[in-house]
Amino acid sequence: MLFLITGMLTNSAFGQNTDWIWRPVVSYSWKSSDQLSYSTKLEMFNSVTDFDNQEAIQYIEPQFSFSYSLSPRVKLGGGFYSRWVDPLYSGYAYEQRLLQQIGFVTYLGDRRIAHRARIEQRFRNTNYLNRFRYQLSYDFPLQGDRLDPGENYILMYNDAMVAFNKSTFSGENRAGVGLGWYFNSKRKFELGFSYRTKNIFTDRDLGHVLLLNTLFYFNR
Repeated sequence: MLFLITGMLTNSAFGQNTDWIWRPVVSYSWKSSDQLSYSTKLEMFNSVTDFDNQEAIQYIEPQFSFSYSLSPRVKLGGGFYSRWVDPLYSGYAYEQRLLQQIGFVTYLGDRRIAHRARIEQRFRNTNYLNRFRYQLSYDFPLQGDRLDPGENYILMYNDAMVAFNKSTFSGENRAGVGLGWYFNSKRKFELGFSYRTKNIFTDRDLGHVLLLNTLFYFNR
């Protein structure tokens, strides 16, 4: 169903206000105990249509986060992100972000559904924004009922959010699908496509972003 919805939304975006982005992400994670884990990431937004000028890199974002397992199904977490906007320009913009989240798992029959609710405080050089996000995600192996080393898997997700301050209120939705390669417990790679709709709940025209996502995960 998510494949169908994403395809319909993508078709509607053609010919409108659409950005084409390549989004590479590299992640490194480790545990200090059975309950407490940490993750660092480096994420970039690269404009495909502006690859030969100063707008080629829209932002670079180092990230740090942690999570604590309350139970096998529930995790609490937080983190800090630092975004450099338009780094190829002199006097680039910035954003510092704090986040707090809870993640939990439910089951539909024998299918595992992951939920994540997140609150963010976004400190920009131009303004301050609060943001609330709720993500649903689902992944499953292509061989058998359990994902083993050397196998592939399909992933799907939808991330809905609202951002607000005293003078602003807007929404965004992100839907994505992808294919993952689970090499072993220390390494995996994901290649995916996602579609974002921006400026929801505002009087501005809807903005559309089409992304090619490449994600490398390394665990200690």
